[in-house]
Amino acid sequence: MPKNQMRRIELPALVFTYVFLLQPTAWAQFPIEYSGDFEWDEQNATLTFQTSGTMPESKEDFFWRVPARVKRIVINANVQVRGGFRVLYREKGNPLHIVGKDRKSSVILGTDEGAWTDRNGVPENEKWKYSSISVIEDAVVHVSNVTCLNPRGYIISGYANNAVIHVDSCSLLDTRAGNNNNSDGFAGAAGSSVKDSLISTADDGIKIYNDISIENVVIEHHRNGAPLQFGWGGETRSVNANIKGLFIKGVDREDRYNMAPMTWERGTGAIRNVSIDGLEIVTKGQVYDEETMTWLPIGLFELKPTDCEFNLTATNANLHGLPSGHRNTKGNVQVTEPIIKK
Repeated sequence: MPKNQMRRIELPALVFTYVFLLQPTAWAQFPIEYSGDFEWDEQNATLTFQTSGTMPESKEDFFWRVPARVKRIVINANVQVRGGFRVLYREKGNPLHIVGKDRKSSVILGTDEGAWTDRNGVPENEKWKYSSISVIEDAVVHVSNVTCLNPRGYIISGYANNAVIHVDSCSLLDTRAGNNNNSDGFAGAAGSSVKDSLISTADDGIKIYNDISIENVVIEHHRNGAPLQFGWGGETRSVNANIKGLFIKGVDREDRYNMAPMTWERGTGAIRNVSIDGLEIVTKGQVYDEETMTWLPIGLFELKPTDCEFNLTATNANLHGLPSGHRNTKGNVQVTEPIIKK
């Protein structure tokens, strides 16, 4: 049998595609169902997607449950992998790396269909599990040099207690029409990070629900969602966010938004401590106020919960005249813009 011959084996209620690789002493089997070409390197525990293809179309099988034996997933340049990756429990010493050969053309693709999770009956608190990359259980995952495009659910998410995700040099994008795709950009456990990346989605950009580091990140603010979301009501802990280099740009054609650049919708007894060195926000227009059901001038904040504490220290900030906005939270806010010599 040729070295990389693919064989399809059918079992009752299960269908797997195996790639058989000739090893010095035995044949190695690797289960995945994918229509394109791929290669499994047993020695380096690396799976490489060589050509574009798709996972099964069904609601659950579209998302490949990555075995713990896989240490590295590589997506070649000019390859679109239509599907998603679900990461289960991994020991801390066995992190998973998902790496693209070319940021623009190494793509994890979801669907052209808008509001997929709603159309397919996914409960609100389960939508994150249908991400391009979802860390379902405790694991450390590094994602670099890929584009995640138009996911069925969220983009990159981990809600397990120790789902630590590091995103570096990636583009997290939703280019579909509509404001109800539930394509939240990023959420991870304490210790997660986002670096040198672009987030452009019609939903929340980064959820700051746990300690996080953000560096050299651009977030495009669409009509729906907040670039930085601090809570929807169930996050009661104290959180530290360290940010160095953040650029937020409003891109709605009508300059109308349903949330401010920094928004905290609901919460009880929680604390958010945010430190930013290098902040620029370019936006204008109006934000919708749900209480009065009117459009108001947009500001930096929409911090609603009165029983929460929000502390912000921002240096080297350029808000381009953006007012402070609406803040009910307790805490201290200090924003220092550089002095421009004329």
